[in-house]
Amino acid sequence: MRTSEFKTMLDEMDLAVYESESAFIITEDELNWDIANVSKDYERIMSIEEHAYEAIGSGETCELFELLTAYASTPLDEREEPKKYYVKCPITGQYLNKSINNQNHWWTINCGDEAMYTRAEIDAFEFEHDHLIEDEVKNDDK
Repeated sequence: MRTSEFKTMLDEMDLAVYESESAFIITEDELNWDIANVSKDYERIMSIEEHAYEAIGSGETCELFELLTAYASTPLDEREEPKKYYVKCPITGQYLNKSINNQNHWWTINCGDEAMYTRAEIDAFEFEHDHLIEDEVKNDDK
């Protein structure tokens, strides 16, 4: 499970999450109680506070347990989105873009979402691509 998915699911449960140096802390906003946490640094490390039942009820605590278990069981390297790259021609400066079905590629001056490739996608290109320039997409590029 990706961290972004985890946070979205917590939000859908009306629970807040904040990050400490080593964990995600889950809080019930109305009572402002920390009710659970899950490690950012280790797999399978999580806890739910005893007062979670009082704060969010038995059913929600069960749902939270299932969510925490799924996230804590996710290998650390699978929690974050893979890095993406713009692929650019060194001669023309144009970006390689892909069609919606990822079957076709074309060159254009635009570098939107359709021009972002993961490392696995680049490695899977069926054409010579060692000469192309790869620029890592930064969060503020998106």
